[in-house]
Amino acid sequence: MAIELEGDLGERINQGMNMGGGIELPFLAPVLWAINGDAKLKQLGGAQYYGGWATKDGDFDDAMNQNGVGVPAGFSLSEITASDGTAFAAYTTRSVLVAPIAVRRSWLIGDGQRAQEYQPGARQHVQALCFMGSKDDKKYAPWGPVVLSAKGFQAKNLANAFGAWTKHTAGLRRKIAPNVPAWFFYLAIGTFGQDREAKMVGKAAQSPITPISAYLPASLTEAVLENVFVGKDVARRMADYLDQAGEWINAFHAENDKTGGPGNGSYEDEYVPPNYEDEVPF
Repeated sequence: MAIELEGDLGERINQGMNMGGGIELPFLAPVLWAINGDAKLKQLGGAQYYGGWATKDGDFDDAMNQNGVGVPAGFSLSEITASDGTAFAAYTTRSVLVAPIAVRRSWLIGDGQRAQEYQPGARQHVQALCFMGSKDDKKYAPWGPVVLSAKGFQAKNLANAFGAWTKHTAGLRRKIAPNVPAWFFYLAIGTFGQDREAKMVGKAAQSPITPISAYLPASLTEAVLENVFVGKDVARRMADYLDQAGEWINAFHAENDKTGGPGNGSYEDEYVPPNYEDEVPF
């Protein structure tokens, strides 16, 4: 027996119960935000030294319980200390294995307002809805949906990582998967290697970041590409998440244009503080 409501009653009550919060995804997808490594934390190693990703422990635990999966390879439960001395628990990892589904982008200005185009002093904010995988014994297993979040220069690095993966796989995909976009192949994004890489950014006041990037295999063979293919089942799930995420994807656009028209200039001039608190999305 189907349960139905008359007219627009459901929509009206939903609007009445809207507490003014932002648009959220209608399914559980923990946010992983880019963190810069700290040279003083060499003894800790991992993402806190090299840079990478962090996610709130409670949200990640809830997703694991719902998805019936465990902690993905490379993730560890850590204590992160923000610049004000506040400590909180988070799962951290140097890199994530993801198949991107959708990206939304905006510019943060002043007191949290958003604009669709760059304006002087604005910071770019990129969020990517992805399907995350976990590598175990050279095999890739589905984990579930996540949102990658990055601001400032790391936002640009995140967007560049997707572009680099597309170009790197284009030739081989044209040969063995001519109708399959790069997004249906897991790519690794984060920090890699034994050496810590730091880059000074900003002009008026400089600060170091540890850039995230895509891992691009030097030897991309048919076997490698076939191994990172998400599979038809995950591809269908990705399409379903995309359908459900329409309102979330467009939410940034709905907040745009509150600060006037687009400005001129280059966001390369922005200053990005190196602390964790700057990127915590809650």
